[in-house]
Amino acid sequence: MVRGTTALKSRGKTTFFCLSNANIIFITTILKAGHLLSPQPPSRPLTFSPQSKGLDALFDEIVTNPAEWDPSGLLKLRRRVDPSGPQHACKVGCSPNMCKGDELTAFLERHQPDFDRIVYVGDGSNDLCPVLRMRKQDVVFCRRFRGLYNLIKPFEEEGRLPCQVRYWTGAWEAEELLDQL
Repeated sequence: MVRGTTALKSRGKTTFFCLSNANIIFITTILKAGHLLSPQPPSRPLTFSPQSKGLDALFDEIVTNPAEWDPSGLLKLRRRVDPSGPQHACKVGCSPNMCKGDELTAFLERHQPDFDRIVYVGDGSNDLCPVLRMRKQDVVFCRRFRGLYNLIKPFEEEGRLPCQVRYWTGAWEAEELLDQL
């Protein structure tokens, strides 16, 4: 996937937006490393890769949950939607800390005029909400056999999905799909 994203960005006129239900420390660590965990056979433990890919420079904006290290070294996580403030009204199934559909809509409003096409890469069940807000020229890269896959199939089969769908399992398949854009 590293080659696919860097090649796509190098062709120009591409905006990368990271919308994640994780947290900013985790996301920036992964993006700075580019590929933090080396693939290992199931019988061997995961190891850290010494190579840095620096994918953080590809992203124009990251929307995720806030986090910071406190002086004692403890990672302090917070919700994007503060529990003591107004809550989102998502009925699709987003988690309380963030409605990814609202966040995608807000991103698009901040970056008017509209993009010609949105390509959304997702695998979690909380990715359904933004997918349902996409247009017919947009494409979702849906990872097979994960939460989004199970939710999206009935919408696609019933013709209720507003966008195109491309399925992938491994990073090499997603990379091939990115090369086709």
